[in-house]
Amino acid sequence: MTRLKFTLLLIFSTLTSFASELPAQNPTPASIARQRFNQVFVKVIMPVTLRTPKQDGPAVESWVAERLSELGESEYFAVTDWVPVCDGLLADDDVDNHVWSGSLVGKNASAFCPVGGDLPERKDGRVMILVGGWDPGGGHETKVTLVDEPGTRAVEPVLPYSAHGKSKAIPGQKPLAYVAILIGPPPRASVTLDSKNE
Repeated sequence: MTRLKFTLLLIFSTLTSFASELPAQNPTPASIARQRFNQVFVKVIMPVTLRTPKQDGPAVESWVAERLSELGESEYFAVTDWVPVCDGLLADDDVDNHVWSGSLVGKNASAFCPVGGDLPERKDGRVMILVGGWDPGGGHETKVTLVDEPGTRAVEPVLPYSAHGKSKAIPGQKPLAYVAILIGPPPRASVTLDSKNE
C-alpha cells in the first residue's frame, strides 16, 4: 500500500510540475476587440393597460421613471432586469440576444412574441441599438443611435415597424412598451475598476 501511495504521489508531482511549465494561451484578436467594446444593457418597461395589467417585476430606476413621466406615462412596470445586448459585429461571435420571452402574468395579461436585441452598427463614437419583436404581424421595435460612452442612457418607445425602414408612432395610440438603455464600460475595464475600489 505504501508503494502505491508513493507511486501516485510521484505521478501527481510530475504532472503538476509539467502543467506549471506550459505557456499561457495568448488572447485572440477577436477576444481583445470584444474587451474594448462598451457593454450595452436594456430593460423592457410596459405601460399599464387592459392588455398589460400591472404585475410585480424588477425595480424601475428613478432616471427611467423621470423620463417615462416626461413621455406621459404614469403607470408602468419592468418585465426584465438589465439584459446585456451582445455585439454580433465580430465574425466569430456566437450571440444569443434574447431580451424577453414576451410572457406576462395575470388573468387578463396578453402574451407577446419574444423580443431580441442587436447592435447592428458601431462607428464614429456612436452605437446603434435595435430591440424588436412583440408582434408577428409586422413587429414593433426601438431603434436608436447613442454616443458610445459609459454612462450614456436613454428611454425609447417601442413603435410599429414600417416597411419603409422607420418606426412610426400612430396618432392617438400609446407605445406598446418602452426600452431603457444604459451603456457601461467594456468587460475588462469594469473588472479593473472594481479591483481598484477594493
